[in-house]
Amino acid sequence: MAFLRSIIQKFNAFMSGRNGIDQLSFALLIVSLILQFIGSFTGTGLLLLPSLALYGYTLFRVFSRKSYKREEENKKFCVWWEKIKTQAVQFYRRLKLSRQYKYFKCPQCRALLRIKRGEGEKDVCCPKCQNRFKQKS
Repeated sequence: MAFLRSIIQKFNAFMSGRNGIDQLSFALLIVSLILQFIGSFTGTGLLLLPSLALYGYTLFRVFSRKSYKREEENKKFCVWWEKIKTQAVQFYRRLKLSRQYKYFKCPQCRALLRIKRGEGEKDVCCPKCQNRFKQKS
């Protein structure tokens, strides 16, 4: 048990001041695992090289001492990922409610709007740009 404890202490001392694993590193690891799996499943070696490159970049990020730069990269990734996640959730919600509501875009500002189906032609006011127009439901 003392041996294991000393190894953990040495590892913690080695990792102090280093970036460690963050969301971007974890995502790069997952993407490289997927690429490696697809490459080995299809039998082509073309995907194994990008997979190895992503593994290398992930290790570089984890052991990097320039944590401020890695934090900036991770912050940009998190903003991008939240945008993608929000779009996916909204798409799923629109797909789920497509029988009850008709989705359309405002002709002026291109904002996504919805109205209940089966109510005929309605006057619509865009809440974003206050544009008034008629839309069939």
